[in-house]
Amino acid sequence: MIQRIQTIFLFVAAVLTFCLFCLPFVGVGVGNGFMMFNFNVTACHMSPAPPIQGLQATKLLPLAIVTLCAALFCLVTIFLFANRARQMKFVRFGIVFQAVVLIGMVVFCHILQNAAGQMATITVTPKFAFVIPAVNIILLMLANRGIKADDDLVKSADRLR
Repeated sequence: MIQRIQTIFLFVAAVLTFCLFCLPFVGVGVGNGFMMFNFNVTACHMSPAPPIQGLQATKLLPLAIVTLCAALFCLVTIFLFANRARQMKFVRFGIVFQAVVLIGMVVFCHILQNAAGQMATITVTPKFAFVIPAVNIILLMLANRGIKADDDLVKSADRLR
């Protein structure tokens, strides 16, 4: 049933996941005492290009792919309302993808910390978008609980017939 509360949870999770492509999840400041260079990192690019040797935007490609898969899993799950067992399975896969996105963000922050080495000082500041995968995990758990409640309701009605 597409008009249920779990559809809203899944839609909000999908929209928030797509927002990771626009909103920076970490701000980075690179300096050597005299000059400071700041840039932001989203799930698919760094703007402006960082002055750190060996740090290209291609290092964000795995994070961008996993983020896109997480968003698509949320959207596809909305339209699986006819098969609740499959819908719950997709929600669980979505939770795993969101956890991988969160771990990928943490790993990328660690890569940024170690990228400059001894030549410059790096400050990594998490932004608001850093908590979006955690919020999405909560939303997906709530959606899973709603789907399970619908499934239990249908099973109890079938038992009465």
